[in-house]
Amino acid sequence: MAMLSCKACSGTEATKSGFVRGLQRYRCRACGCNFTNTPPRGKPAAMKAMAVLLYAMGNMSFGMIGRILGVSDVSILRWVRAEAEALPEPAVPADVKILVIDEMWHFVKKSQASFGSGAPMILSAGELWPGFWAAVMMQPAASFSPRRERRELPSSPTIGTDIIG
Repeated sequence: MAMLSCKACSGTEATKSGFVRGLQRYRCRACGCNFTNTPPRGKPAAMKAMAVLLYAMGNMSFGMIGRILGVSDVSILRWVRAEAEALPEPAVPADVKILVIDEMWHFVKKSQASFGSGAPMILSAGELWPGFWAAVMMQPAASFSPRRERRELPSSPTIGTDIIG
């Protein structure tokens, strides 16, 4: 039989203290915590590390990793988020400038139907002056539609006289 250890303080001295849900209950003599001799909850740390590694490689979705490991995609999402939150804040070198993308939430947060549903966009980017780079994404003007230009073209060539002067 495996050695009993308290789940709160890891103490090894425990006494029997009745039954709960059909399992023997124990009371730790060191801290007074009640516990049962059941395996720890959750998945092994190695499985969580494998899920984070597969996701970090960038080739698999949460759903695919979940199917491979036999857990839900929500569990994979939680494991990846927990690991990301545990990472230290990255150190920014002094020579790196911070770029603020203002009002990109309009394109990122809203549904595609509200801004053209996949309509072609124009991206203008360039360095304004040394060290300052900017990018602007916009829809073409309504007067610059290829369809409208096609409609305005005459259906047959215009016949006229050339004036030589």
